[in-house]
Amino acid sequence: MSAFVLSAILLAAVFHASWNAIVKAQPNRSVASEMVGVFGGLFGLPVMIALPLPAPEAWPFLAASALIHVGYFTLVGFAYRSADLGVAYPLTRGSAPLLTALAAFLLIGESPHWSGWLAILIIAGGILTLSLDALLRGGLNRHAAFAVMTNALVIVAYTLVDGIGSRKAGDSLVYAAWLTTMTACSVGCISYAMRGRKLLEETKKIWLPSLIGGALLFSSYSIALWAMTRAPIGLVAALRETSVLFAMLMGTYFFREKFGKTRSLAVIFIVAGIIVLELPSAN
Repeated sequence: MSAFVLSAILLAAVFHASWNAIVKAQPNRSVASEMVGVFGGLFGLPVMIALPLPAPEAWPFLAASALIHVGYFTLVGFAYRSADLGVAYPLTRGSAPLLTALAAFLLIGESPHWSGWLAILIIAGGILTLSLDALLRGGLNRHAAFAVMTNALVIVAYTLVDGIGSRKAGDSLVYAAWLTTMTACSVGCISYAMRGRKLLEETKKIWLPSLIGGALLFSSYSIALWAMTRAPIGLVAALRETSVLFAMLMGTYFFREKFGKTRSLAVIFIVAGIIVLELPSAN
Protein backbone atom coordinates (compact mmCIF):
# COMPACT_ATOMS: atom_id res chain seq x y z
CA MET A 1 0.00 0.00 0.00
CA SER A 2 1.44 3.36 -1.00
CA ALA A 3 2.00 6.12 1.54
CA PHE A 4 -0.55 8.30 -0.28
CA VAL A 5 -3.31 5.67 -0.08
CA LEU A 6 -2.45 4.96 3.57
CA SER A 7 -2.60 8.66 4.45
CA ALA A 8 -5.91 9.07 2.64
CA ILE A 9 -7.48 6.19 4.58
CA LEU A 10 -6.25 7.62 7.87
CA LEU A 11 -7.89 10.93 6.95
CA ALA A 12 -11.10 9.03 6.18
CA ALA A 13 -10.81 7.41 9.62
CA VAL A 14 -10.59 10.85 11.29
CA PHE A 15 -13.68 12.00 9.36
CA HIS A 16 -15.58 8.86 10.34
CA ALA A 17 -14.78 9.20 14.03
CA SER A 18 -15.72 12.89 13.86
CA TRP A 19 -19.24 12.37 12.55
CA ASN A 20 -19.81 9.66 15.15
CA ALA A 21 -18.68 12.09 17.86
CA ILE A 22 -21.13 14.67 16.47
CA VAL A 23 -23.97 12.15 16.75
CA LYS A 24 -22.95 11.28 20.31
CA ALA A 25 -23.01 14.98 21.29
CA GLN A 26 -26.64 15.50 20.22
CA PRO A 27 -29.60 15.22 22.63
CA ASN A 28 -31.54 12.89 20.29
CA ARG A 29 -28.89 10.53 18.94
CA SER A 30 -31.25 8.35 16.93
CA VAL A 31 -32.51 11.31 14.90
CA ALA A 32 -28.98 12.74 14.66
CA SER A 33 -27.60 9.50 13.22
CA GLU A 34 -30.40 9.25 10.68
CA MET A 35 -30.08 12.90 9.67
CA VAL A 36 -26.33 12.54 9.14
CA GLY A 37 -27.22 9.79 6.70
CA VAL A 38 -29.82 12.00 5.02
CA PHE A 39 -27.60 15.09 4.78
CA GLY A 40 -24.72 12.96 3.51
CA GLY A 41 -26.77 12.37 0.38
CA LEU A 42 -26.92 16.10 -0.34
CA PHE A 43 -23.19 16.12 -1.02
CA GLY A 44 -23.56 13.30 -3.50
CA LEU A 45 -26.09 15.18 -5.67
CA PRO A 46 -23.58 17.47 -7.49
CA VAL A 47 -21.43 14.45 -8.35
CA MET A 48 -24.47 12.56 -9.66
CA ILE A 49 -25.37 15.50 -11.90
CA ALA A 50 -21.84 16.17 -13.16
CA LEU A 51 -20.62 12.63 -13.84
CA PRO A 52 -21.96 9.66 -15.86
CA LEU A 53 -24.10 6.90 -14.39
CA PRO A 54 -22.42 3.95 -12.67
CA ALA A 55 -21.88 0.89 -14.84
CA PRO A 56 -24.97 -1.41 -14.95
CA GLU A 57 -23.05 -4.13 -13.09
CA ALA A 58 -22.88 -1.89 -10.04
CA TRP A 59 -26.61 -1.28 -9.59
CA PRO A 60 -27.43 -4.47 -7.64
CA PHE A 61 -24.62 -3.61 -5.21
CA LEU A 62 -25.91 -0.05 -4.83
CA ALA A 63 -29.44 -1.24 -4.08
CA ALA A 64 -28.25 -3.83 -1.56
CA SER A 65 -25.92 -1.41 0.20
CA ALA A 66 -28.55 1.33 0.46
CA LEU A 67 -30.83 -1.08 2.32
CA ILE A 68 -28.01 -2.33 4.54
CA HIS A 69 -27.09 1.24 5.47
CA VAL A 70 -30.63 1.90 6.73
CA GLY A 71 -29.99 -0.71 9.40
CA TYR A 72 -26.55 0.72 10.07
CA PHE A 73 -27.70 4.28 10.84
CA THR A 74 -30.61 3.00 12.92
CA LEU A 75 -28.31 0.83 15.03
CA VAL A 76 -25.70 3.60 15.46
CA GLY A 77 -28.27 5.94 16.94
CA PHE A 78 -29.72 3.24 19.18
CA ALA A 79 -26.30 2.24 20.56
CA TYR A 80 -25.29 5.83 21.38
CA ARG A 81 -28.49 6.40 23.33
CA SER A 82 -27.24 4.14 26.12
CA ALA A 83 -23.47 3.72 25.74
CA ASP A 84 -20.36 5.92 25.76
CA LEU A 85 -18.66 6.82 22.49
CA GLY A 86 -15.52 5.10 23.80
CA VAL A 87 -17.55 1.95 24.47
CA ALA A 88 -19.99 1.64 21.55
CA TYR A 89 -17.62 2.78 18.82
CA PRO A 90 -14.70 0.35 19.37
CA LEU A 91 -17.07 -2.54 20.03
CA THR A 92 -19.00 -1.81 16.84
CA ARG A 93 -15.91 -1.52 14.67
CA GLY A 94 -13.73 -4.01 16.58
CA SER A 95 -14.39 -7.32 14.89
CA ALA A 96 -15.18 -5.89 11.45
CA PRO A 97 -11.63 -5.67 9.95
CA LEU A 98 -10.68 -9.31 10.41
CA LEU A 99 -14.15 -10.58 9.46
CA THR A 100 -14.13 -8.40 6.34
CA ALA A 101 -10.70 -9.68 5.29
CA LEU A 102 -11.80 -13.28 5.80
CA ALA A 103 -15.04 -12.70 3.89
CA ALA A 104 -13.15 -11.09 1.00
CA PHE A 105 -10.80 -14.07 0.92
CA LEU A 106 -13.58 -16.68 1.03
CA LEU A 107 -16.06 -14.97 -1.31
CA ILE A 108 -13.91 -13.25 -3.93
CA GLY A 109 -10.52 -14.90 -3.38
CA GLU A 110 -8.80 -11.65 -2.46
CA SER A 111 -5.80 -12.23 -0.20
CA PRO A 112 -3.15 -9.71 0.88
CA HIS A 113 0.52 -10.65 1.21
CA TRP A 114 1.39 -12.41 4.49
CA SER A 115 2.59 -9.09 5.89
CA GLY A 116 -0.77 -7.60 4.99
CA TRP A 117 -2.50 -10.33 6.99
CA LEU A 118 -0.10 -9.62 9.85
CA ALA A 119 -0.99 -5.93 9.74
CA ILE A 120 -4.71 -6.78 9.76
CA LEU A 121 -4.25 -9.04 12.79
CA ILE A 122 -2.21 -6.45 14.69
CA ILE A 123 -4.66 -3.61 13.97
CA ALA A 124 -7.63 -5.84 14.81
CA GLY A 125 -5.86 -6.82 18.03
CA GLY A 126 -5.49 -3.17 18.97
CA ILE A 127 -9.12 -2.44 18.20
CA LEU A 128 -10.30 -5.47 20.17
CA THR A 129 -8.07 -4.37 23.06
CA LEU A 130 -10.00 -1.10 23.07
CA SER A 131 -13.19 -3.12 23.05
CA LEU A 132 -12.02 -5.14 26.05
CA ASP A 133 -11.20 -1.93 27.88
CA ALA A 134 -14.65 -0.62 27.03
CA LEU A 135 -16.30 -3.74 28.44
CA LEU A 136 -14.24 -3.67 31.62
CA ARG A 137 -15.18 -0.06 32.23
CA GLY A 138 -18.88 -0.85 31.80
CA GLY A 139 -21.28 1.68 30.30
CA LEU A 140 -22.97 -0.93 28.11
CA ASN A 141 -26.37 -2.44 28.80
CA ARG A 142 -27.88 -5.53 27.18
CA HIS A 143 -29.85 -3.66 24.53
CA ALA A 144 -26.90 -1.50 23.48
CA ALA A 145 -24.69 -4.60 23.34
CA PHE A 146 -27.12 -6.27 20.95
CA ALA A 147 -27.16 -3.18 18.72
CA VAL A 148 -23.37 -2.98 18.77
CA MET A 149 -22.79 -6.63 17.85
CA THR A 150 -25.45 -6.62 15.16
CA ASN A 151 -23.96 -3.49 13.65
CA ALA A 152 -20.53 -5.12 13.49
CA LEU A 153 -22.00 -7.72 11.12
CA VAL A 154 -23.75 -4.97 9.18
CA ILE A 155 -20.40 -3.21 8.71
CA VAL A 156 -18.81 -6.36 7.31
CA ALA A 157 -21.73 -6.76 4.89
CA TYR A 158 -21.73 -3.23 3.47
CA THR A 159 -17.92 -3.03 3.32
CA LEU A 160 -17.71 -6.14 1.17
CA VAL A 161 -20.70 -5.16 -0.98
CA ASP A 162 -19.34 -1.65 -1.57
CA GLY A 163 -15.78 -2.82 -2.12
CA ILE A 164 -16.95 -4.98 -5.01
CA GLY A 165 -19.57 -2.52 -6.22
CA SER A 166 -17.20 0.46 -6.40
CA ARG A 167 -14.87 -1.57 -8.62
CA LYS A 168 -17.71 -2.56 -10.93
CA ALA A 169 -19.02 1.02 -11.10
CA GLY A 170 -15.98 2.22 -13.05
CA ASP A 171 -15.61 5.27 -10.78
CA SER A 172 -15.58 5.04 -7.00
CA LEU A 173 -16.70 8.66 -6.56
CA VAL A 174 -19.75 8.06 -8.75
CA TYR A 175 -20.57 4.96 -6.74
CA ALA A 176 -20.19 6.87 -3.45
CA ALA A 177 -22.44 9.67 -4.71
CA TRP A 178 -25.23 7.35 -5.82
CA LEU A 179 -24.92 5.23 -2.70
CA THR A 180 -25.12 8.12 -0.23
CA THR A 181 -28.04 9.68 -2.11
CA MET A 182 -29.97 6.41 -2.35
CA THR A 183 -29.25 5.76 1.33
CA ALA A 184 -30.43 9.28 2.21
CA CYS A 185 -33.74 8.68 0.46
CA SER A 186 -34.24 5.31 2.17
CA VAL A 187 -33.26 6.54 5.64
CA GLY A 188 -35.28 9.75 5.29
CA CYS A 189 -38.46 7.99 4.18
CA ILE A 190 -38.30 5.31 6.86
CA SER A 191 -37.44 7.83 9.58
CA TYR A 192 -40.35 10.08 8.58
CA ALA A 193 -42.73 7.11 8.44
CA MET A 194 -41.71 6.21 12.00
CA ARG A 195 -41.73 9.70 13.53
CA GLY A 196 -43.87 11.92 11.31
CA ARG A 197 -43.77 15.64 12.05
CA LYS A 198 -41.75 15.00 15.19
CA LEU A 199 -38.80 14.21 12.92
CA LEU A 200 -38.97 17.69 11.39
CA GLU A 201 -39.18 19.32 14.82
CA GLU A 202 -36.15 17.39 16.08
CA THR A 203 -34.18 18.06 12.89
CA LYS A 204 -34.65 21.82 13.25
CA LYS A 205 -32.70 21.64 16.53
CA ILE A 206 -29.73 19.74 15.09
CA TRP A 207 -29.66 20.56 11.39
CA LEU A 208 -26.24 22.27 11.44
CA PRO A 209 -24.26 19.53 13.24
CA SER A 210 -26.12 16.95 11.14
CA LEU A 211 -25.13 18.80 7.97
CA ILE A 212 -21.48 18.89 9.07
CA GLY A 213 -21.71 15.21 9.95
CA GLY A 214 -23.16 14.49 6.52
CA ALA A 215 -20.23 16.24 4.83
CA LEU A 216 -17.79 14.19 6.92
CA LEU A 217 -19.71 11.01 6.15
CA PHE A 218 -19.64 11.57 2.39
CA SER A 219 -15.95 12.53 2.40
CA SER A 220 -14.96 9.60 4.59
CA TYR A 221 -16.72 6.93 2.59
CA SER A 222 -15.73 8.38 -0.77
CA ILE A 223 -12.08 8.12 0.24
CA ALA A 224 -12.57 4.58 1.58
CA LEU A 225 -14.26 3.38 -1.61
CA TRP A 226 -11.54 4.96 -3.74
CA ALA A 227 -8.93 3.16 -1.62
CA MET A 228 -10.72 -0.17 -2.13
CA THR A 229 -10.16 0.17 -5.87
CA ARG A 230 -6.41 0.46 -5.27
CA ALA A 231 -5.76 -1.95 -2.40
CA PRO A 232 -7.23 -5.19 -1.00
CA ILE A 233 -10.60 -4.65 0.68
CA GLY A 234 -9.42 -6.33 3.89
CA LEU A 235 -6.41 -4.04 4.22
CA VAL A 236 -8.49 -0.92 3.63
CA ALA A 237 -11.12 -2.08 6.12
CA ALA A 238 -8.49 -2.74 8.78
CA LEU A 239 -6.79 0.62 8.31
CA ARG A 240 -10.11 2.47 8.16
CA GLU A 241 -11.11 1.01 11.51
CA THR A 242 -8.21 2.88 13.12
CA SER A 243 -10.98 5.45 13.41
CA VAL A 244 -11.59 3.87 16.83
CA LEU A 245 -8.28 5.38 17.93
CA PHE A 246 -9.45 8.84 16.93
CA ALA A 247 -12.87 8.23 18.50
CA MET A 248 -11.14 7.23 21.72
CA LEU A 249 -9.13 10.45 21.73
CA MET A 250 -12.27 12.48 21.01
CA GLY A 251 -14.15 10.66 23.77
CA THR A 252 -11.33 11.45 26.21
CA TYR A 253 -11.07 15.12 25.23
CA PHE A 254 -14.67 16.12 24.53
CA PHE A 255 -16.69 13.71 26.71
CA ARG A 256 -14.18 13.30 29.58
CA GLU A 257 -13.95 9.53 29.13
CA LYS A 258 -10.97 7.94 30.91
CA PHE A 259 -7.73 6.98 29.15
CA GLY A 260 -5.95 4.11 30.93
CA LYS A 261 -3.15 1.58 30.43
CA THR A 262 -5.26 -0.77 28.32
CA ARG A 263 -6.03 2.01 25.87
CA SER A 264 -2.34 2.91 25.69
CA LEU A 265 -1.54 -0.70 24.80
CA ALA A 266 -4.21 -0.62 22.11
CA VAL A 267 -2.65 2.48 20.60
CA ILE A 268 0.70 0.67 20.40
CA PHE A 269 -0.93 -2.25 18.56
CA ILE A 270 -2.69 0.00 16.07
CA VAL A 271 0.41 2.08 15.31
CA ALA A 272 2.47 -1.11 14.94
CA GLY A 273 -0.03 -2.44 12.42
CA ILE A 274 0.19 0.76 10.39
CA ILE A 275 3.98 0.48 10.39
CA VAL A 276 3.75 -3.12 9.12
CA LEU A 277 1.55 -1.87 6.26
CA GLU A 278 4.43 0.35 5.20
CA LEU A 279 6.85 -2.58 4.87
CA PRO A 280 7.88 -3.18 1.25
CA SER A 281 6.40 -6.69 1.26
CA ALA A 282 2.98 -5.33 2.26
CA ASN A 283 2.69 -3.07 -0.76
